Amino acid sequence: MIVQALYQRYQDLAEDPSSGISQPYFSPGKVSYVLELDRNGQLYAVRDVREQKGKKLAPVILTVPEQTVRSSGVKPYFLVDKAEYAIGYCAPGESEAKAAKLRADADRKYNAFRDLVRNVLSENETSEAATALLAFLDQWQPEQAREEPLLQSYLEDLDKGMDTGIAFRLRGSDNLLHDEPAIRNAWLRYRQHAEEGNDYEAQCLVTGQSGSAIAKLHDKIKGVRNSQSSGGSLVSFNFKAVESYGKEDGQSYNSPVGKMAAFSYVTALNHLLASSRNRIFVGDMTMVFWAGRCAEAQEVEVFFSEMVSPNWEGETEDRSLTALLKDAVKRLRDGRELRQEAVPNGDTPFYVLGLSPNNARISVRFFWQGNLEQMVRRLGQHAADYALELPPGSQEGTPTIFRILEETRRVGGDGKKIGEEAPARLGGELLRAVIQGTAYPFALYTSIINRIRADGIVNPLRVSMLKAQLARYVRFHEGSFDKEALSMSLNTETKEPAYRLGRLFAVLERAQQEAAGSVRLNATIKDRYFGAASSNPAAVFPLLIKLSQHHMSKAKYGEFRDKDMQEILDGVDRFPANLSLEGQGLFILGYYHQKQAIFNQIKEVSEAKKEAAAAASEQ
Repeated sequence: MIVQALYQRYQDLAEDPSSGISQPYFSPGKVSYVLELDRNGQLYAVRDVREQKGKKLAPVILTVPEQTVRSSGVKPYFLVDKAEYAIGYCAPGESEAKAAKLRADADRKYNAFRDLVRNVLSENETSEAATALLAFLDQWQPEQAREEPLLQSYLEDLDKGMDTGIAFRLRGSDNLLHDEPAIRNAWLRYRQHAEEGNDYEAQCLVTGQSGSAIAKLHDKIKGVRNSQSSGGSLVSFNFKAVESYGKEDGQSYNSPVGKMAAFSYVTALNHLLASSRNRIFVGDMTMVFWAGRCAEAQEVEVFFSEMVSPNWEGETEDRSLTALLKDAVKRLRDGRELRQEAVPNGDTPFYVLGLSPNNARISVRFFWQGNLEQMVRRLGQHAADYALELPPGSQEGTPTIFRILEETRRVGGDGKKIGEEAPARLGGELLRAVIQGTAYPFALYTSIINRIRADGIVNPLRVSMLKAQLARYVRFHEGSFDKEALSMSLNTETKEPAYRLGRLFAVLERAQQEAAGSVRLNATIKDRYFGAASSNPAAVFPLLIKLSQHHMSKAKYGEFRDKDMQEILDGVDRFPANLSLEGQGLFILGYYHQKQAIFNQIKEVSEAKKEAAAAASEQ
């Protein structure tokens, strides 16, 4: 299904001239320098076409004659290649023997490059551009490349040997030589002729066509984070067990994919990986996504990118399809009904593919295919699971993957995150759970529980993470505990013991703070007992309740706290000896909800007093 979906992606893009998708026998390639030639084949100028990216210059990515896998040996590319091929350039050696070896290697590569150009252009020498290029290659002395005056400004970069892709242009022309129509057609004829009579034929698994010429090797996939610089294979076999039944000559014949289909799916995937709109890096996973053919496919892809991107923090204020889709997610987050017409183009096919490197191959972490409406509902469910009543002034919206993972790190004395980052796989597993609607990774839940027990920080984001995990747990394990406890704000009706004990702890803590008044406490019961109370209630709560009697007798609102405590204990038959990890999460959720409710009560009383005072002053 993955290869078929990518093949269809290529077919859709190939019909759009503005897509920039590579045509057969062409592929994306890096170009750093352009050599301008005059009509006589003399080098006229050297143009540095690299782009500034951050603090470094990076080569531009252009559509060039096909650059297939080059693992070892001498294998030139047509017209666009590294400096050692295109002009026979080599860096100075550390010794005479080393220099001689480098020179011999560069000569072999240059001669192979020149021979390939001659073979391709043998029937096209009447073209002005081809004539100039052939003249240049005949006159050029590769051993003199380092002395060429026009190259002196670039020697340092050329010596490093990285990203030194060179292309050619005829002076006065707007096209690079490989884009000149005559040379382009010559390349197509050459490649088509090279494949005639040299094919293994079978039924293509992608198109279903019988008698298709099957690809012997599939080109490399480039752009997957931490994969080899030369790329990796998505389809590849390299062991004896797949060489039976006449398949000895091709590593991919055991999975018969036609040459055009193989080119199409590889080109489409590389195109997605090169697009910042269709690609997201999360931990050790590289994720690409795309919408099927529709008039507003790009807006659909922008919507998804902004909703799941590690750097997205809020909503745009436009009225486009993107805004309408975000509004649909917000409706689901708030628990409102989502009618089908609320998602424009809801039947648009949508695909998400997660990839990771695996030596020289690319490993598929997950693949999801559905339609836009289904994806909106998945994102809305994720937003609803994370929804929580927030303190005034807090940022609304669903936290990003990046912010969620940051909460697993230690917090320094200055409040900043320190220590090791979250495990690389955790981000990918979390994102997969969001898209597929499955349970969130349990490792994330346990790390937050442990972090709260270690530093005592119970902030809205951590609590929302625990709530979301529990919401999905109870969804897949019906009857495990009272799901009514997993509300956005305080639920006084639920009888879930762990939730009520968390509420009780918040009331006892507030009673202690009110008893102290303006006196600053060196340590509260939360500092000393929170971890133990959330895991072993029976060992801690009898002591805390005994201490609370003293606090309530001194507190200004002691009678209210005592009433709250009685209401909470009315639903608790006994203090459990210990709480499971799920129970600890409910405890923390109840604690947070009760603290927020107390805060709201105090705020309402304060505002009522201000209003009464203002009314009295007016009289």
